[in-house]
Amino acid sequence: MGACCLDDLLIRHSAPSLAGIKTGNLFTVAGRLDRKLKRSIAGFNVKMKRKHIRLIPIQCQGDRTLLFVYRPTLLEQDLMQESCRCCLCRLGYPVESGAACLREYISRLADSDEFLHEIGFFLGYPPDDVIAFMEQGSREAEYRAAWRAYSNVSEAKKTCQAFRTCRRIYCTNWEKGKSIDQLTVAV
Repeated sequence: MGACCLDDLLIRHSAPSLAGIKTGNLFTVAGRLDRKLKRSIAGFNVKMKRKHIRLIPIQCQGDRTLLFVYRPTLLEQDLMQESCRCCLCRLGYPVESGAACLREYISRLADSDEFLHEIGFFLGYPPDDVIAFMEQGSREAEYRAAWRAYSNVSEAKKTCQAFRTCRRIYCTNWEKGKSIDQLTVAV
């Protein structure tokens, strides 16, 4: 996968993270984690280091690679929230750093036949909603959009609308010729 194709996917699937209003986004690319994709990821990371955003592969299955774009500083802040930290600690995660937690998540995901729902913590969703989803499933959710909200529905709706607006603005500007570097905010 070339850098241009990767940039297009990043814009379309990760605009809120590129804009600095969301901790992280996941998206899948067709193809294996081959040398070309690794070069594209490395190129993005070199280019975006000064903007404090990273892109990493977190799972490879057959002809698909799941990528995670995230803001390390925001991830550290999110994972330090007491309810998040306690839940991850109960699950056996090394809560001393966001990087350690992320490495543990990737390791567990590789050994699992299911998707691990604690990913919500890494994506920046409200910890109480992530915990409720893990405990209750989606049936009890009061609002369903980017994530399942169990409380503070009005705030969840505002946040989801901000994500949609951001994505629309980024896609429009991308189509008008703005580069990913121009569209990515330094946080």
